[in-house]
Formats: sequence, C-alpha cells, structure tokens
Amino acid sequence: MKEFFYIGYQPRASPAIRHSVRRAILALALISLLVVAVLALAQSPFAASAFALGQYRDYEGELIAWPYPMLLSGNTRYLLVGPGKFGVAEIVRGHDGEQARLRGALISRGSDHMLEIDPASFHLQPSVGNSRQPSIDLGPITLTCEIVDTKCHLGVMNPGEGKLHRECAVRCLSGGAPVGFLVRDATGNTRLLLLVGSVGRFLGQEILDWVAEPITIPGQLFRQGPSLILQAEPRKFSRRE
Repeated sequence: MKEFFYIGYQPRASPAIRHSVRRAILALALISLLVVAVLALAQSPFAASAFALGQYRDYEGELIAWPYPMLLSGNTRYLLVGPGKFGVAEIVRGHDGEQARLRGALISRGSDHMLEIDPASFHLQPSVGNSRQPSIDLGPITLTCEIVDTKCHLGVMNPGEGKLHRECAVRCLSGGAPVGFLVRDATGNTRLLLLVGSVGRFLGQEILDWVAEPITIPGQLFRQGPSLILQAEPRKFSRRE
C-alpha cells in the first residue's frame, strides 16, 4: 500500500493528505456547530421584559409613598425610579395620596410595571380623592429566594438577577431603587414581592450583603392592591444551605 507524507518545503501536500485534512476540518466544524446548538437550546429563555429607553410619555395619577414611590394611573400601578441608579423617595415624600403629572419611560415585566421618570417633569395636580385599596395583613410567613433591585429585574437588564448581576444590583439598591424579593414556586414560576423593614422602613444599605444569594426570610406579608409586601428584619435573614 502506497503511503503519502507531507514534505514541508513542497508547495502542495499530496492528494491523499489534502482529502484527509479537509474531511477532518469539515467534521470538526460540524461538531462545533452541533455543540453550539445544544448549548443554546439548553439555556433558559430571557424573561418577557422591556425598557423604553429615552421614550418618555406623559402619565397622571395618584401618588403612593409606601412601601415605595408608585403612581396609580387608571388600573395600573407603576413603581417609580429616577434616571440611572437612583430612587425618587425624596420627590414623593410628603405627597402620599396627592395627584401628580409626570413624564416617564416604561419598564415592564409581565404584570409588573415601573416608570423611570424625568424629575423635572414632576408636577402636583388638584386632588380628586383617594382611590387606592387599603393594605391587608396576610399574616406571618417564611419565604426563600433572592433579593433583587426592581429596576433592573423588571426590564432594564435581562437577566436582572443572579450572582452575575450582583454588583449592579448593589449599586441600584444603594441609590434608592425599590428592593424586591424574587420568589419561585415548585414549578419554577416567579413572583416579585417588595421588601421593607419593620414599620415599613427602606432597607437599602442593610441588605447589600444578602443581594443575589439564595436566602430565607421570615416576616409579615401584606397585600396592597396587586402588590405583595414583605416586612422583615435583616438580622433574621439566613443563607440557604
């Protein structure tokens, strides 16, 4: 059987060697494409979330200061945040239950909505009466999952959760973004709760060491309209084994 070998100083390899190399390259290319396809299909899809960056629209409604700044406009509640990594608690403080007009860019994920507002557009309007639903105490509960910053989680980043997002979440929460607590049920479906301290205080700096980790939180659960609110104390948090 005739054997072929390649001599480096020759301009071309023998036909047998050329054919073998081509077959090997083609096989490796197909295997690489197959591996990429399998890895892509194995990834969880991104959440159906969106951020209308820079697309400001006019909104009017009733201001809600607790547990976090919100605008109740029609049948929709919008959490409110400022541009960048800042909250708007100072703007809304003292105006709970009053009517306001503002411009905001919509952030949404499923049935949860938020507005990144232009602070200069914030104007109070004549009051037309309080239309909100009262808070309902649902009793004590212990929940397990992770703390997230609501601005990124609801659509500014995707995915806006997990350890890879930790540093960004810490900065958003330090700047006053509403604190969220992401709960998953046995089927993997998620629900976003709002997290506050006892007597409803903002937890900001107190919970930064707990962000983006699986933890267990005992607390008191409240419902305010469609929002679920967990009042809890960081000293009672525990990391899940």
